[in-house]
Amino acid sequence: LGHSIHLSSIRNPSSGSKYDYHLIAFVHPEAKACASTFESVGYEVQVRDTPIDVADIRNPDYRANVGKQSCCGEKEFVKLYSHVLTDYPVAVHLDLDSVVLRPFDDLFDSMLDGPDSSARRRIPVMPGSLPLPDVIDAFF
Repeated sequence: LGHSIHLSSIRNPSSGSKYDYHLIAFVHPEAKACASTFESVGYEVQVRDTPIDVADIRNPDYRANVGKQSCCGEKEFVKLYSHVLTDYPVAVHLDLDSVVLRPFDDLFDSMLDGPDSSARRRIPVMPGSLPLPDVIDAFF
């Protein structure tokens, strides 16, 4: 149910968004049994191993504790695969517990159209934060 709510918050025809989305779920091999659920609601599933070998982490404290972080430990690193989706003009990483309340059109327009985009002034930023850079490569 959670993934369906998430999907409904993204692909909402009444939102007025001019953009469509290609949904990709990166699934760790240990969670492969969940893949068909994602496929049934429109996700392309890519089963991927963790891209980082924990033994290669240089910081000894982090290396010792990374498996205890969050619900999935080092398996959380599968989300890094969203950074290699170079076939798309914009890639957005969302965890399944994210809910999208309004379209990302202003952000996408600003990323794609550059510093002269009129959409830039409609992007909400935290008070006191730095102004948006001329080129927006990432937004958190």
